[in-house]
Amino acid sequence: MKDIILGASHITDLSGLDHILFLIALAASFDLTKLGRMALLATAFTLGHSITLLLANLDVVRSFIVYIEFLIPLTIVITAALQISGVSLVTSSKFAKKSIYIFTMLFGLIHGLGFSSFYKLSTSGDSNFIIPLLKFNLGIEIGQLLILLVTLSLFSLGRSFGIHERSQQLVVGGATFSLALMMVIENWPI
Repeated sequence: MKDIILGASHITDLSGLDHILFLIALAASFDLTKLGRMALLATAFTLGHSITLLLANLDVVRSFIVYIEFLIPLTIVITAALQISGVSLVTSSKFAKKSIYIFTMLFGLIHGLGFSSFYKLSTSGDSNFIIPLLKFNLGIEIGQLLILLVTLSLFSLGRSFGIHERSQQLVVGGATFSLALMMVIENWPI
């Protein structure tokens, strides 16, 4: 149970806003009616995150934290920029929809690298880290679904007051872009 709680708290931790900002940027054109699609995108992110943590625990990959701390907010900037540019993650072509899942998984790989050092330390010496890793990622998925439920509920509330999808996309995309851009500048690797 502690691994599930650790995963959920990792993703919902307000002091590490990057995961929450990424999910909000990703959801900028969605509402509760698209919860299923958004949950699949969140699962693609978790899959990428899981792969990185697994590879880090097996010493296949090592993260260069200076670059990762720069790349993580950059993934948010890119996602928010897509929203601002008007790319609809809801009604895009089949190719675009598949690409979004792939990019979301790749961005999950990057975000996973940011946590891999800490996670590896917390499981060091334990040769059976697979079950705790699965539980941790289940916690991440639960945390993401809670964040999405709150976010999409707020977006649906806005829609009920007449806020159109495009307006929501611009405001949410612009806000997450601005916050993430500040994080990119703060973590510039030079």
